[in-house]
Amino acid sequence: MGLESMVHALEKIHFLLKPDGVLIDIHPSGEPPPINVRLGEEIHTVGWVREADDYCEYIQADDALETAVSRNLFAWQKQGTFTYTVYTDTILDLCDHLAETWADAIIDDEVIRRTQDLMQTPETEKEVILREIIKIGRLHPKRNEG
Repeated sequence: MGLESMVHALEKIHFLLKPDGVLIDIHPSGEPPPINVRLGEEIHTVGWVREADDYCEYIQADDALETAVSRNLFAWQKQGTFTYTVYTDTILDLCDHLAETWADAIIDDEVIRRTQDLMQTPETEKEVILREIIKIGRLHPKRNEG
């Protein structure tokens, strides 16, 4: 969905929301999330998740929201971030999870190899961790008087 389509969707949402309604926006920050391996107390960064379109839709989402605010369709009530964390036993489990939930996510073969090499340790407490920063915001519709 391109920027104009996103702005159009926000215009429709504005029309459909009641005056006391709230729009909750949740989308990834657009920063590639790191892939870490935890071995006991040690954390090793092995790479990052890439995206087929280089995270462009999240930048477009930010731009669409700012366009809607600048057109006086909405006003921000609150903005913030939170961390969405996925824990898996193996890098292949993470790949399977992403195949089901994140269609254009890419984990490079080198990242898979590094992860598998690290996981070959006799350490019993080990896991693969993906931490993604997610943006969240609450907006309320503005109504033109007149």
